[in-house]
Amino acid sequence: MSDQIIQTGEFGIGKYSDDRIFADVTAAGGWLPRLQLMGSNSDLVKEAKIGLGRWALLTNKDSFIDLGTETHVLILGWRPKAMEIGDEVVSVFNPKADEFKRIMEKSEEPDSGCMFGPEYLVWIPELKKFAGLFMASKTARREAPNLRALMGKFATLKARLIKSQRYSWHGPVVTPCSATFEVPTMEEIREQAEKFNNPPEDEVEAAPSGGEDRPR
Repeated sequence: MSDQIIQTGEFGIGKYSDDRIFADVTAAGGWLPRLQLMGSNSDLVKEAKIGLGRWALLTNKDSFIDLGTETHVLILGWRPKAMEIGDEVVSVFNPKADEFKRIMEKSEEPDSGCMFGPEYLVWIPELKKFAGLFMASKTARREAPNLRALMGKFATLKARLIKSQRYSWHGPVVTPCSATFEVPTMEEIREQAEKFNNPPEDEVEAAPSGGEDRPR
């Protein structure tokens, strides 16, 4: 076979083919990619695939995009969420549900795999992707009001190293962002917001393979 590279653009583009459609048909169901600050308990950090204190977008259960030590996001909405990670991942969105309250209480136990907090719907202009940002640790929950205060605006996400007498860990830092970026169309925002704001009372998915961290 010839080594010549075929210029596929010469054949044109299918009438149903564009970047958004490609993203939709390759997405894992309705799973929203997760934007996460990587800590020492993450398998990706332990396997030296990404450094500590860096932001990453977990695009599916086996891959991620390294966004560096800071990234910019457009804040579009929030919802309450409780999550338990075991053989499966159980997410509960109704804060009045007994299961939500159970996960909240269990989150106080060491290595319980349980966490809760506000989850934000964000747009990452660098990647032109929507994502969920789960502020699930005690440190993140303390910073979460700064995100809510910037609803409908751009924020810059950074990280800071926090030290106690026994431990050290990275926590998120939220600051206003004065830069301007391309934003999605209102149709795209409404579509994502509708799904985000109306989740099932709870949902179950396969356990993650490397990105999840035990937050402090």
